[in-house]
Amino acid sequence: MSVLLIFGLIMGIRHTLEPDHVAAVLALSTQSRSLSATAKQGAIWGIGHTITLFIFSIMLLGLHIKIDKSLFIMFEISAGLIIVIMGIDILNKTRKLYSERKIEKDKIAITESRNNNLPFKALGIGLLHGAAGSGIIIALVTTTLESTCLKFTYIALFSLGLIASMSLLSLLMSVPLHCGNKYFPARHLNISSGVLAILIGMKIIYDFSNQVNILVT
Repeated sequence: MSVLLIFGLIMGIRHTLEPDHVAAVLALSTQSRSLSATAKQGAIWGIGHTITLFIFSIMLLGLHIKIDKSLFIMFEISAGLIIVIMGIDILNKTRKLYSERKIEKDKIAITESRNNNLPFKALGIGLLHGAAGSGIIIALVTTTLESTCLKFTYIALFSLGLIASMSLLSLLMSVPLHCGNKYFPARHLNISSGVLAILIGMKIIYDFSNQVNILVT
């Protein structure tokens, strides 16, 4: 039993490395002011993911409410769309910051205004990703464990591992962005992050759109 619960913690850490999660965290990292703020955003993202995961767990495992698989697929497509929008937003803001000559205090004001909304953005994206991935996670728990108490314990440990590892991943991924040098300028890193987010988001939309077609046919 203890091995199985430890496995839940490990799976939570592994879940952090899903491409859509990495893309979302990378996109958020480009907009933070410091490494500590980035780590905080990662933790907030994980909390958002945990909230929706527990909501669906209560509905499916506790109340035995049946939810159509297509709903989770639509959540996945929505998550992919959000990642694409975030990628475009990164490219647009990078272009504005580096192509237009502005007064320095105006740049600071824009940055501070943008950063004030980051925790809410991280929470919202985490909520959406948690909703998107809940179906698969709960299905795994249902086929592995019999006791409802163990199922919720597994999910709690899974979420704990997710929150901690997402915070750490955010911190590690933001180091190059905040410590850019002449060989890897922050501008180029931001552009690369934006393009990568768009590509990953489009891949997610494409993959799950095909699943919708399969369900329809």
